[in-house]
Amino acid sequence: MLKKLYQILLVIIFIIISFCIYLSVYGINTDKLNGIINEKISQRDSDFDIKFNKIKIFLNIGSFKLEAKTKNPIIFYKKNKIELQSISTVLPLLSVFTQDAKIENLKFITKKNKVKDLIEVGRGFQNTPQLFILKKVVKSGDISIEAKINFSEDGSILKDYVIDGDLENVKLRLLNKDIIENIKFAFILKDKDYVIYNASSFYQDIKFKSDEIRIKEKDSAFLFNGNISTSKNDLNLKTISKIFQLDLGSIGNDKIIFSSNNKFSFELSKKFKFSNIKANSKFNIENLEYLNSSLKEFFPGYKDKVKFENNVVNLNYQNGNYKISGDSKLNINEDIDSLSYSIEKKKDKIFFKTDFEVKSNAINLELLNYTKKKDVKSNLIVEGVVNKNNSVFLNKINFAESKNLIKIKNINVNSKKKLKRIDQIDIDLVNNNDQISQLNIKRKKSNYSINSKIFDGTKILDRILFSKSDGNFFDVFEKLNSKISINFDTIYITNEDYLTNFKADMIVNNDQIKDLILSSQFATKEDLKLSIKTNSNNEKITNLFAGNAKPLVKKYDFIKGFESGYLKFDSIEKNKVSNSNLKIFDFKLKEVPALTKLLTLASLQGIADLLTGEGIRFNELEMIFNNKDGLMTIDEIYSLGPSISILMDGYIQKDDLVSLRGTLVPATTVNKVIGSIPVIGDLLVGKKAGEGVFGVSFKIKGYPNDLKTTVNPIKTLTPRFITRTLEKIKKTSQ
Repeated sequence: MLKKLYQILLVIIFIIISFCIYLSVYGINTDKLNGIINEKISQRDSDFDIKFNKIKIFLNIGSFKLEAKTKNPIIFYKKNKIELQSISTVLPLLSVFTQDAKIENLKFITKKNKVKDLIEVGRGFQNTPQLFILKKVVKSGDISIEAKINFSEDGSILKDYVIDGDLENVKLRLLNKDIIENIKFAFILKDKDYVIYNASSFYQDIKFKSDEIRIKEKDSAFLFNGNISTSKNDLNLKTISKIFQLDLGSIGNDKIIFSSNNKFSFELSKKFKFSNIKANSKFNIENLEYLNSSLKEFFPGYKDKVKFENNVVNLNYQNGNYKISGDSKLNINEDIDSLSYSIEKKKDKIFFKTDFEVKSNAINLELLNYTKKKDVKSNLIVEGVVNKNNSVFLNKINFAESKNLIKIKNINVNSKKKLKRIDQIDIDLVNNNDQISQLNIKRKKSNYSINSKIFDGTKILDRILFSKSDGNFFDVFEKLNSKISINFDTIYITNEDYLTNFKADMIVNNDQIKDLILSSQFATKEDLKLSIKTNSNNEKITNLFAGNAKPLVKKYDFIKGFESGYLKFDSIEKNKVSNSNLKIFDFKLKEVPALTKLLTLASLQGIADLLTGEGIRFNELEMIFNNKDGLMTIDEIYSLGPSISILMDGYIQKDDLVSLRGTLVPATTVNKVIGSIPVIGDLLVGKKAGEGVFGVSFKIKGYPNDLKTTVNPIKTLTPRFITRTLEKIKKTSQ
């Protein structure tokens, strides 16, 4: 009996073991769980439904629990569906025989589904603002997911879930209506920890790649950390301007070749506000053309643009502050030099430094009459700060080429590019005329001192005399109020002529010279004196005396061969209207193209030949004129000489129209005219039979580069000419 019981027990054990093995290997089909699962899901939302094939139950011998599996189920939510490849779950062993089955975990693998469908299903489980925005942003794309989710005793999801998947062909339409397309990445989702890896996309024709982006949920924010790179792309400048909202009108390229590597981190609140933004980037830009016509002044032959080649730019950004550093090759007229720079923003200020090593290019500093030649190494360093109001403080400008040095300290420029102050300028160089040129400008409080042992002021004087603007030299300042003291041992005013013991003291109010006293001597020992005084009626009175007129007159290219002479100039100016008188005494002319042409047209060939040969001597030239709003009105130009006399009037519109008319008379005719006057004529000249009266009228009119001259011989002289001649003869005879 005992033996039979033992045999029965062995058979039962064998059957159980066999059943367990069969259950663990082959499983059994059941419909019992279909209803349980659907019921659980329906309890959450009645719009959910799952279509199952038969569920197969396996026995996990290790844990002695049941594992239910099914293939190709479909989840329906309203009009959306999610197709799955498989679902499996672990159940307590006795759950098959009870109505209250408890699911311990859930594993599922989806097929490739539409992202929009998955978002809708997700909103059915938990309708968050993030999912609502995703619904608006996502336009298309596919997703596949593999997930493992564990449940607690009460059926809630435990925090040890793991979801990973792949997205591809995703297309987003951003809130600004821009499109990001061909998005592809893999992801892993854990509790408050999300990882995106092997990502790529296209935005504005730029291909972006990322090895990893990690997102951690902390309190009420998401912490982002990752990297993004772009491979070499031909970027359209309009695209960059649109992305970063930049004005790139000064960039000459239509496209640039660009690549970058970027590491970043930031916080995004659940209300979509950014904070704690950090970025570390490296950019490579092969060729960038910068349009700037103002560089013509410094680079001979400059053609309106400079090319930045092989640019390597590093960016470190943190919460609104950043530091940019880079190196570049500068191509100017196909001559290539090196540039390095750094730009750093701290709070409301931007600090910058550039180091420009110039060898291949020539540099022209016209005001200093200096040119750095090609293939001569030089270095230019500029350091400064841009303030919140866009004013600029240049604390250092250093230029060095061999022994030639220019050092400038502390220049303050306002937002309108006006100088507020300069602390110091030191210049020590050999200029284009092989002359040593030295200068020191120094500020003390609001006043300035300018000193030099020897300086070439040729180009500065040219700029003052021939400037096309109506302003004055101090217009570059912002309301300059200062006392300026000037002391030069020697200053050149032309390539050959210089002044010695040049001393000046001036008072400047609101950029205007109020008072000035200047004294100096020409190399030939004649005096140069200039005074400017402002009286109680706010009239500016200018008096100039030059004991040697030649160095000043020769500055004007249309006069050649000026010899001897001295000049006086007097002017009264008020409210930008000036009345002036210029006199030049005892001088000789050899070449004046306009006068030579006039004499030739008037058939005074003998005098014309004299002008281009030995020259014509004049006793005096007087010019009475006024200036207002760029218009010079000439009341009279009268010149008297032994060979010829001229009387003119007219106007000159600055850089525009010239209109002059006058009378030209040989000196013999002047004598005859005067001789014809009763009593006076007999006393001064006397009368000779057969002598008549002769003069020539003329007009000069047109634009400065296209003047037309007309001549009309006349038989009588104007009373005005006779009167002015008598006045001059009377003065010279006294």
